[in-house]
Amino acid sequence: MLPPPPPERWSILARIPKVVKDKEAKRTFPPGADVSVACDELPRASILTVPLRISPPPCLPSYPYVAAADPSSLLLLCATEPGGEVTYHLCHARTGEATCFREHDCPMGFDDANVGLMTRGDSCVVAELQPSGDGSGRATLLRYTVGQYKWAVTELAYSPQLHRQWFCEGVVSHGGMLWWVELSYGLLACDPYSDKPELLHVPLPTIIDPLPGKVANLANRASHSCVKASSGRLRYVQIHGDPAARW
Repeated sequence: MLPPPPPERWSILARIPKVVKDKEAKRTFPPGADVSVACDELPRASILTVPLRISPPPCLPSYPYVAAADPSSLLLLCATEPGGEVTYHLCHARTGEATCFREHDCPMGFDDANVGLMTRGDSCVVAELQPSGDGSGRATLLRYTVGQYKWAVTELAYSPQLHRQWFCEGVVSHGGMLWWVELSYGLLACDPYSDKPELLHVPLPTIIDPLPGKVANLANRASHSCVKASSGRLRYVQIHGDPAARW
């Protein structure tokens, strides 16, 4: 019998980066690096550090954050400039390189978790999905292929139609597709590299034991459930029980 494969290496990355002055970055970063990632052992979180020329420091109500990550060590950083302009920076955690590209003309959705990142060979694509909630079954897919310096906008159809707002809880890259997660609706997936992408709907399993009432609403479902890729599979996890309950 063959031994089991070694477990996947993984880490926890803090979503909000540390922002330092440009002089400090030049002094502490590796030579030629635009950004730096301080990797730490689990369960501690690793931290992305960027200079002021890439992102203003965190402040309310605006702060930089890592919008997406890929196993290739690519990170998508979203930053809001003092004038309100949103910029995306594709950062390589290993090499320290960072590439900036501007926001698309279509406004971001209610939840910035709609943005995903995927690589194929030497190519990288950033994609955002904006499903309508008016019952029309229409969705807008925005794609940015690194090196082409522009966003491509594609109108798609999806089913079953939503008659309410889309509450995305994140985007997962798995099996050559990007999977947009809406915990009360299911998954919408497509191949962002396709010339004619089509949206695939996958419902989530029905759980007999319902979530507690205060976390069953749309805003709190992510506190007890999630969809992630693990050990080569796309997995749905739901935790039951009230953490405030006394034993």
